[in-house]
Amino acid sequence: MDHTHPAAGADDTLVGQAIEALTSLARQTRVRGAGTPAETTEPVDFAEIAAHVLTSVAANLGSVETLLAGRPGSWEADLVRQLINGTAEEDRLLAWRTEPYQVRLDVDGLFDDFGIGALHEADLDAAIAAANADNLTDEQYEAAAARETAIEDLYQQDRDAYAAAYLDIARSWLTRHGLTTGAELVRTDYDHPGHRTDQPQWNALDDALDEYARVHTPLPQTGTPPQWTAGAEPAAAIRAAGRTYAERVDQAAAGQTSA
Repeated sequence: MDHTHPAAGADDTLVGQAIEALTSLARQTRVRGAGTPAETTEPVDFAEIAAHVLTSVAANLGSVETLLAGRPGSWEADLVRQLINGTAEEDRLLAWRTEPYQVRLDVDGLFDDFGIGALHEADLDAAIAAANADNLTDEQYEAAAARETAIEDLYQQDRDAYAAAYLDIARSWLTRHGLTTGAELVRTDYDHPGHRTDQPQWNALDDALDEYARVHTPLPQTGTPPQWTAGAEPAAAIRAAGRTYAERVDQAAAGQTSA
């Protein structure tokens, strides 16, 4: 028989605090039939409390399997799995969370998948080349450099606009699936100021949420969700709509000039 301490590898202080809290809960009592001749005091239903606590912990981590990832095949894990699955159906686990849901998003990664990253780079490279062309007058150089900066600024604006729209779509999906604690955005873009490196393990719930959000989140370039037409990436639809970065910057400049 394995006599390894059940808390091996865990923070002894936190384990002690958990034991203390659960012991205090187990010592509590409840009143049955209050105000009636049959009024009686009895111990709390500790099994229900334990099931509630473990189910909420699993919900906070994202799934039962994430909770049990340390030794998923053990007999202890099997019993905990049965207890949690009996307490909450898998598709309603979100309702048991006590923490806000962290919606992790790498905008640059998605933009690369959509072909938008390459679209931006092509327009930016062309603008840089134009600003570094030979024999430019000072006025021509300043205009070309301003166009280069405008293209880069527009891309950064698109990144932030997409992130905000993605979070709105994600919150709607999470609420429909029982979340009551709210959701917060965690940007994982490599160069974003709020970039996080201490990311928890990705789980099936994150996959389902991301799959839904990436399909339904409107792109800032077009105002509509990404279109995969005849296998072509969404960037093709952006080009067809005349909404490349260079075109949008030039359209904005032309509007300012005419005004």
